[in-house]
Amino acid sequence: MAMYRGFSTLEGTFAPTKLTNTNLIKRDILNHFRIRQGEKLSNPGFGSSVQDLIMEPLTVEIKNLLVEEITRIIKSDPRVLLAGLIVSEYSNGIQAEVNLTYVQNNQSETLLFNFNNQDGTIS
Repeated sequence: MAMYRGFSTLEGTFAPTKLTNTNLIKRDILNHFRIRQGEKLSNPGFGSSVQDLIMEPLTVEIKNLLVEEITRIIKSDPRVLLAGLIVSEYSNGIQAEVNLTYVQNNQSETLLFNFNNQDGTIS
């Protein structure tokens, strides 16, 4: 039985959009990264500044800001615990390797978030 239930319309298909448990958590975290801080009318503190940071050269200062921002977003979700984070460059931008532990079932998973600095997409 699913503990968390939600839906997503991001895939652009007309297939069922229902998501549960870890799939919903992953989608929610990805959505959090995709919303720029200040865009959400009812909660201007919600969102991320990662999209602004990825346009800068990856200096030690920018890397530290990215680590802080990614950590803040992951820690804002009570359904997961951050077990590890590695931020590095990849061919089109910045990649974050995030090791999560899902509180619900104590399962761990490593997710790769690619922040593309050429078209601003996050996957």
